[in-house]
Amino acid sequence: MLTKISSAWNTSSAHTLYFVLNARGGDTTNYLNDVIIPEKNISGTIVNTITNSSIYTIDYRNFWNRDVNDPRIIINSDALPGSNQSSSNESAIYKQGYALGIMIDSVLRVTGASKVILLGHSMGGLAIREYLQRKENGIRKWWVDPNDTVSGHRVAKVITIGTPHLGTDVSNVPFTGIDYNSEAMRDMRITFSSGSGAYIFGNAESNVSSNFYNKDIDCNGSQSDIVSGINSGNIDNPIYSLPLNIRYTWIMSTYLFFGSDLAVPFGNQALYNASSFVPLNVTDTLRTNKNHIQETGDTWSLVRGLDEPGSKNFAYDISSGVLYSGYITLQSGNISTDNDYFKLNTSKPGEVKINLSSLTGSGVTTASIISESDSILQTRSVSASSDSLSYKGPSGNYYLKITGNSSQNPNQNYYNFKATSVPSPELNITLGIEGMQSASGLVQDTIRIFLRSSTAPFNKVDSAVLYLNSSGEASASFLNLNPGNYYIQTQHRNALETWSAAPVNFATGIVTDYNFTGSQSQAFGNNLFLISGKWCLFSGDVNGDGIIELADLIQIYNDAANFASGYISTDLTGDNVVGLEDVLIAYNNSVNFVEVRRP
Repeated sequence: MLTKISSAWNTSSAHTLYFVLNARGGDTTNYLNDVIIPEKNISGTIVNTITNSSIYTIDYRNFWNRDVNDPRIIINSDALPGSNQSSSNESAIYKQGYALGIMIDSVLRVTGASKVILLGHSMGGLAIREYLQRKENGIRKWWVDPNDTVSGHRVAKVITIGTPHLGTDVSNVPFTGIDYNSEAMRDMRITFSSGSGAYIFGNAESNVSSNFYNKDIDCNGSQSDIVSGINSGNIDNPIYSLPLNIRYTWIMSTYLFFGSDLAVPFGNQALYNASSFVPLNVTDTLRTNKNHIQETGDTWSLVRGLDEPGSKNFAYDISSGVLYSGYITLQSGNISTDNDYFKLNTSKPGEVKINLSSLTGSGVTTASIISESDSILQTRSVSASSDSLSYKGPSGNYYLKITGNSSQNPNQNYYNFKATSVPSPELNITLGIEGMQSASGLVQDTIRIFLRSSTAPFNKVDSAVLYLNSSGEASASFLNLNPGNYYIQTQHRNALETWSAAPVNFATGIVTDYNFTGSQSQAFGNNLFLISGKWCLFSGDVNGDGIIELADLIQIYNDAANFASGYISTDLTGDNVVGLEDVLIAYNNSVNFVEVRRP
């Protein structure tokens, strides 16, 4: 199973950051001085660097050479800064949360991802909660972006296993070598002789039992503070609660008949309010039967805990062209149907293509593309080892929903998929319109563009309605267009239909520029008129029959005589009034027998 996970998610020991959390040690050391990340090891080799990957780990079991001028890390060392002080791996949860924030920021910078998934064992789960919950002066203290009060944590999902969410008073865990006087054991306590455990439930630091190396819960150099716990009873402290835009899975374990995993009581491995686990509506729980040491190897439970989001609101963001993997997993209540949701944002109109692979034995039965409004845009039943589906649409968010049956080897075989956003061919066009063009620019107006086949009978293939700016420029994407050569045809409320001089090449994902105003030869049959240095479409074909003639002139004249106004086709100049100037433009073009020229 570990081999399968490694293959699916590219695990590697090369993607670890090594922290020292007890660099100075002592009772009065501020966390900023105690947490360091030396770049090099004792030999001078750079070891604290990460590259693009899928899974990262944070390692606290280290020490350093204690040289502030040339700090070097000693990886996997249990050395102590002094007698009666905690090792780095058993340092305060407060410092662990601070280090975790640095780790998350580093991973996001390296990968370009928008969020991370956090998985913590034992006190690692409390470090996650410390990162997510801690506030100072009303501001989230450790978040990557504390100014983003909603999503600045940059976390998509949290999984904990064997975590003492409600504390533990265990005094002996076999085969662990735990230092029961350490800061970490102090922070995980349910009670002291003088009341509740300060880190989890809140208490005065002065009430911390004297057998621990220090009483500085909040790592600020003082041991006389009043500490507000991360819990309020059995739930997270509402003063700095867990964010509700994250999915949580608490994996709980009881070993044999002990009622615990030998380190944490079973009922203390989750947060709950009466019979409901919290945070409400975003929390899932799993039960396993491993002892505390075995939990890190409980791959079945961990993969189940990592189950992809089962609702659109929590869909994982995915990038175009990247291969992803997922698992069809058994759901709570032994429900075998599993839905996995992913979100792809497209910045331009075009085609969303989904390619599915490694489907044999994965349990996948159906794949669907869903809109932001929950409409099913495309769906496909899956039976082969690979399949695909696609949809053409405007820019925006599209959701991939993968449905499967976990009774087919649940959690054993992953599926792969790649979502690709293929922008449609795009046109940047520049036009002038005779009556609306002047030295100061073009009166802004709407025009329709048709793309036509390059060969007779020159069928319409796609179209777009554009709004020309004062420079005569506009852009459009064509969803129904295949790459190739097409004539550009214009259609305006009172300008003559005009075609490009020759077919124009359009390619997928490429912007094609076409400027009618630069030269008379840009139009088929040189059918343009020069105004203020720009070649423009002829004005006056108000009835759209392809010729400017007496019928158009009479219609314009009658509206002028009746002082017609507004957005009407007989207003050739675009000033919202039909007058003599409009009549003269149409008259001149009619006597010159101006008409459409087509291939």
